Amino acid sequence: MKTSILSITFVLTFAFASAQQLKVESKTIKNQEGKDIEAWVAHLDQNTEDCMESYEDFMKDVFNLKTSKENKTMMMAEKVMLTEMSDLRLDQRTFFITESAGTAVGFTFSPGYDLHFGTKLYESEFEKGEKLVKSFVKFHYKDFYNKKIKVIQNALVDKQDEITSDEKKIDKNKRSMLDNNKKISNGDSDAAKLRIKNDSLEKENVTLEAQVASDRSEIKSLQDQLIKFQESLSKVDEF
Repeated sequence: MKTSILSITFVLTFAFASAQQLKVESKTIKNQEGKDIEAWVAHLDQNTEDCMESYEDFMKDVFNLKTSKENKTMMMAEKVMLTEMSDLRLDQRTFFITESAGTAVGFTFSPGYDLHFGTKLYESEFEKGEKLVKSFVKFHYKDFYNKKIKVIQNALVDKQDEITSDEKKIDKNKRSMLDNNKKISNGDSDAAKLRIKNDSLEKENVTLEAQVASDRSEIKSLQDQLIKFQESLSKVDEF
């Protein structure tokens, strides 16, 4: 089956649609009750669903913690210990806010019902939250880019296999045409049919050669995109 570059357009769109965001900031957001609360906010290029999935995987893989989806815009790790920040047991809530360029992901940390880490209370603990959220950003983008890189690498393998297959067909057709020409030269009684067969094989080769040229062009586009994703991944490592 031919693999058209159009079938993997979704992979390529990201790099051209927006610049990679590597940004974490301290700001006030609204919590689930509509109250202002300080949070560490990461700005990511992906949609809310992708960011929620990354958050769930991050808390599970890095901290071995379960999370729950409280509503369409908030997830939570309830009554957990994040020893990197504090010895207190706390509720870690994460809010997902749609932005024009992606999603703002706000992390809050609450050791009590109406107590929250911030610049006024638990300031040192709150400051440590920046490192945690940056770790999440790196986790998210590494997972995102590695998945896209794998898709492109698989597409490159498939495309090269198609080229190899088509080139074998071209060579086979050429050999058949040579054999047919020898038979024609030797006065074969089916010379007319052999000429028709050669015309058909020649037309098939023209089509196959055009397909090979197109596939090589698509491979170049995929390789260029692969380089861009790998460069973006390097920037994540430096964040």
